[in-house]
Amino acid sequence: MVRKKYQIGQIALIALLVLTIATTVGLSLIARTTTDVSVTRNIEESTRAFSAAEAGVEEALISRITIPKTTIDPTLGVSYSVQVDPVNGSVGNPFEFSQPTSKEVTETVWLVAHDATGKIIETPTYTNDTIDVCWSSDPTTTPAIIVAVLYHKFGGSYQVAKVVYDPDSRIPNVSPTTAGGCSANTAYTGTINFPGLGITPASDILIALRIRPVYSGTQIAIAPAQDLPTQGNRIESVGVTEGGVNRKIIVYQQYRAPDSIFDYAVYSEGSFSQ
Repeated sequence: MVRKKYQIGQIALIALLVLTIATTVGLSLIARTTTDVSVTRNIEESTRAFSAAEAGVEEALISRITIPKTTIDPTLGVSYSVQVDPVNGSVGNPFEFSQPTSKEVTETVWLVAHDATGKIIETPTYTNDTIDVCWSSDPTTTPAIIVAVLYHKFGGSYQVAKVVYDPDSRIPNVSPTTAGGCSANTAYTGTINFPGLGITPASDILIALRIRPVYSGTQIAIAPAQDLPTQGNRIESVGVTEGGVNRKIIVYQQYRAPDSIFDYAVYSEGSFSQ
């Protein structure tokens, strides 16, 4: 009788142990499933928010909106807000490219304005005699830069003047370089003097600077002596879902510039035609 009661006690203990293990495993599976569902939902919400932000960028690029705009799609449960701001530089506020420029890649800084369709307006816009070009250092190879000044001679043809800056004097006939940049991300400055290149800014039309780093990549900035015309737009779009998940996209849209093959003719100086 005592033995039977002892066996019943053992069975109850084993059953309790099995029940505890089963409950633990069950709760673990439920927690794992809940986590997976939550992660999946967050990924889905994030994707929808990102897609909404992309839609805002597309609308800004296609419709050329100029004022803040918010669009809500109740059927999809998302909305997006778009802000478009012009990008330029002014006295005391240098224009800096959004990311470093790789070596042998050309950047364009416009010295004339553009109309609503993105076409240049050939009237004198930048009329100051000088402009500063700044660039960053490199821990291994000091970058040099080649600048081609594109301009339309008053009553004449389109012309090109070339300026070269090399802190290490590896290139002959370079212009003076000043240590210290015009922004926190730059370390050297070269001052372009337009009259010294045979250009009269008040009458000749300064069109653009074509800037190409050599030896290594660099961060380029421009410190103008007067306000630069608009270089393009900064588009910021934020997509939001009903669940409150939001994603932001920032796009820099610069005005179109000639292809890099154009530089093989440009950097040789002289006149050129379309």
